[in-house]
Amino acid sequence: MARGAAGTGSEDGLAKAIEIVVTPAIFAAAGFGLDRWWGTGPWLALSFGVVAFVVKLLVEWYRYAERMQVHEQEMASSRPSERRGIHRDTDLDEPASLPTGVSLDVDADADSSAPRGMAETPQPADNQTGRSATARPHL
Repeated sequence: MARGAAGTGSEDGLAKAIEIVVTPAIFAAAGFGLDRWWGTGPWLALSFGVVAFVVKLLVEWYRYAERMQVHEQEMASSRPSERRGIHRDTDLDEPASLPTGVSLDVDADADSSAPRGMAETPQPADNQTGRSATARPHL
């Protein structure tokens, strides 16, 4: 899948469109020449042109399917889905995987009014106003 600096080359859409049109035309012209030489009418020209068109469409279809398969594999390999969710390798009981200040110990948080695992920590008071340092002033 090599592309040039300007996006030209075999992957360019215009080149592919011209190729899909010109290839059957060349085969139809060859069939026309054989028709004139053998006197068979337009049958070889039509059959060569149609067969070349169908083959060219099938070739482009399979090239497209192969490129998309490679693209999907590249995207799947770079996807971070294996590091979170139900496919997570680490166990939740490990202390390193819990956020700071959260524990799974039920007895440690029994006296707190906060939800289990979310113990409230007292805020230091501001020396001048007596309010906690995180309190917002009223406007």
